[in-house]
Amino acid sequence: MLVLYIKILVHGVGVMTDQIYNEMIHSIIVPANLSIEEQVKRYQPLTEFLQTETPKQLYRFRQCNEWSIFAFDQDQLGVTPGYKMNDDFDALLYFDKDLIKDNLRHFLNDLQVIQSLREYMGQTEASQITIFADQFYNVMAQQLDENSDYISNLIQRKINFASFSEHISSADMWGYYADSSQGFALSYDFRNGNYTVCDSCRTKSQCPTSKSCTLARIIYDDVRFDATSYATWLFQRDVLQRMVMEKNLYSLWNYFENLIPCPDMFMITKILLHKASAWKHEKEWRLICTCNSPDFMQQEFPYATKRPTAIYLGRKISPIYEKILRHIAVEKNIPVYKMTLNNHESSYKLYPEIS
Repeated sequence: MLVLYIKILVHGVGVMTDQIYNEMIHSIIVPANLSIEEQVKRYQPLTEFLQTETPKQLYRFRQCNEWSIFAFDQDQLGVTPGYKMNDDFDALLYFDKDLIKDNLRHFLNDLQVIQSLREYMGQTEASQITIFADQFYNVMAQQLDENSDYISNLIQRKINFASFSEHISSADMWGYYADSSQGFALSYDFRNGNYTVCDSCRTKSQCPTSKSCTLARIIYDDVRFDATSYATWLFQRDVLQRMVMEKNLYSLWNYFENLIPCPDMFMITKILLHKASAWKHEKEWRLICTCNSPDFMQQEFPYATKRPTAIYLGRKISPIYEKILRHIAVEKNIPVYKMTLNNHESSYKLYPEIS
């Protein structure tokens, strides 16, 4: 971490290179058994980066449909799980399956685990526990060989996020995500940690735990991010759950869970921040949202609450949609821009004009 800070000082925070940013993200490791104070300290490099590097505006491109217009009207910022994205690899865990099996064998042979099972299975002989562990390993290893998709897809289906671009003038982005310039885009200001208002529950009931949001810039690479250590923990956790169910030890789940604390609570963010270099032109940032509210998790279209700072209309937007969106913008007292192009310029850029 000290080496990283020296590099940042040499290059200057405002001109942080992609390499230094990658090193910063990968160097943040936050085990679950750290104190709150130590966890905050581990996140400090990212916190300081966001204080200086978060763009003044980040843009989200939308199609014109009932949902997107309603969300704009209600200041709803929709968040989506990875499996609904247009990139098949989004939030998909990549891991070494053989290494996970080796770690599982080591875990089941661990004396602490064996002793815990003996204590809560009526002082069963250690040899019987060992036989049970061996049988259990064979079943789980076979399952891992035959179908490891349930681990690969865990993050894809459980964590919601929203994507933004640094550039409003990208013809690619207007073509991909705004219905070939027939849609619109919204700008947001996330500086100073101003992410969302935590009132997304449809019931508006008081939530016992506030929503947690993290904003960061995407890392582009030609090699997938290796999440074996995290996948190992997920698999071991699954093993413990199955053992608890097998022996009817539900009341002891918290005890067993503490045997394998999460090795890195920042790992989910790391996984979600990695994409192939082919997407680099999108200049993407992600707002990652987690919430323990059952209402939030069960929504078909979960959302956070965030007010946009401006709206940008595609240059091919239909007159009726333009009229509706302009009316909402007036109610919100935010500026309206309309995208144009310049036939006498050589660059492939669109330009927003205030209107």
